[in-house]
Amino acid sequence: MMLGRTLLALAAGLSGLLASPLADEPTHALFRRNSTSDLSAFKGAVLLKNGVQTSCEVALMYNTYAFVAANCLDYITTSNGTSLALNTTTSYTVAISQGLTDAYGTFSVSSVTPNPKYDPVSFANNVALLQFASNGGSSFVNYIASWRPEWTNRYFVRRSLNAASNSGFNQPVLTAYDSTSDDTACAQANQLFSLNQKDLICNKLSTASIFNSSCAIPYGSIYGVVNVNTAIAALYSHSAVNGKTEGPKAFCSGYTIYNYYIVLENYIHWAMSIMGTKAPVFHSRIPQYTETLDPGYSMAIPNPKNVEGYTVYGGDLYHLTGDASKASHKLSGGAIAGIVLGILVLLALLAYFIRRKLKEQADNRVRRWWFFGRFFKDEEDSRHDPPREFMDDMEFVPQRDLMGPSTSIAPDSGMISPSLKSHNDDMPTNLKYKKEYEAEAEAEANRDEKSRSHPPSYAIEF
Repeated sequence: MMLGRTLLALAAGLSGLLASPLADEPTHALFRRNSTSDLSAFKGAVLLKNGVQTSCEVALMYNTYAFVAANCLDYITTSNGTSLALNTTTSYTVAISQGLTDAYGTFSVSSVTPNPKYDPVSFANNVALLQFASNGGSSFVNYIASWRPEWTNRYFVRRSLNAASNSGFNQPVLTAYDSTSDDTACAQANQLFSLNQKDLICNKLSTASIFNSSCAIPYGSIYGVVNVNTAIAALYSHSAVNGKTEGPKAFCSGYTIYNYYIVLENYIHWAMSIMGTKAPVFHSRIPQYTETLDPGYSMAIPNPKNVEGYTVYGGDLYHLTGDASKASHKLSGGAIAGIVLGILVLLALLAYFIRRKLKEQADNRVRRWWFFGRFFKDEEDSRHDPPREFMDDMEFVPQRDLMGPSTSIAPDSGMISPSLKSHNDDMPTNLKYKKEYEAEAEAEANRDEKSRSHPPSYAIEF
């Protein structure tokens, strides 16, 4: 009799420790953790966009519902230019692990609902709800740690798929860390954290990217530890980088980066309003427990939304840091056609400029040939012209005016009528020039005769 009462008392004590305050919540067994490296009993999940894995981890609840960071989704700007709408052309799937590395399955997302208070600039309320088909898979439940004050430790976890095939999970990376030593610096770097420290967890922890070991990226999720029990508590939200010039390269350059994780407990009732059922939450049944019952809960949104001198990034960091797997990222048909068209345009422009350059060179050769040809022709013609000084001094007078109708000059006689001299006192000088010109012409004729027998050669450079 005493043994029976003792067993009943132990059972009542355990149920009081593990039960949820939600009266209608289904009863599920909770896994006890004897080692910080033992996550084999939990199902982890990773978001894929268009079949390519992202760095965004998923907080599973049931086999059909899960939380994800809202900035992991793709958006388009609406016609009014001020609000965002989901890009419906993006296909989302959720890859779920079975234990550490085995694959439980990949499920298509049928519905995506960002929190209506999500602010894409400050990343306030950075959470969304996914609904996906179970595809005949067995039912399961993952718990959300719902009361932060009782967490005795935090497990920072990074899950990832095999980069080559997305078919299996890599061994998770796990770090146990509960320090708040970075909180002051985190608040100085990010206004959202300074106003909402109960909603966010911040530190400088990071782990190597699976695609580029030189790029240190944040962990994907945080598990809260209550005694020996563990449940998922937060998802990576965003990072603040000191400086605007480095941009995404800062994740691969050793810069000080503050990483922020959004705590899920205050968004449980918002998720319940969409699911239409109770959410699986975990906490100890103690009098101090409180929970946020408002489905419209919102963080305080800062103004200005970000700190001057800091750049804020979030979402898929495999894409942001430019270290995504080449095997996983395939070019679409439109992208390939655009590349081919661009190459053809460049080749056409190159051919045009080469043709233009060759034409200019050819035209220059023709101009040089024409110039030198004209030069030699003019030089040849100038040999038969009278000397310039003779032409300047010679005074041409009509013959009838100089000599009269009865005066004549014998050809080549060298003589001239006295009446010519009386009309032009400078004629003796002109006769002198005339003789010199005739002598020069005779010498030139002799030179031409010799040049015809021995023509000169000219070298023309093109």
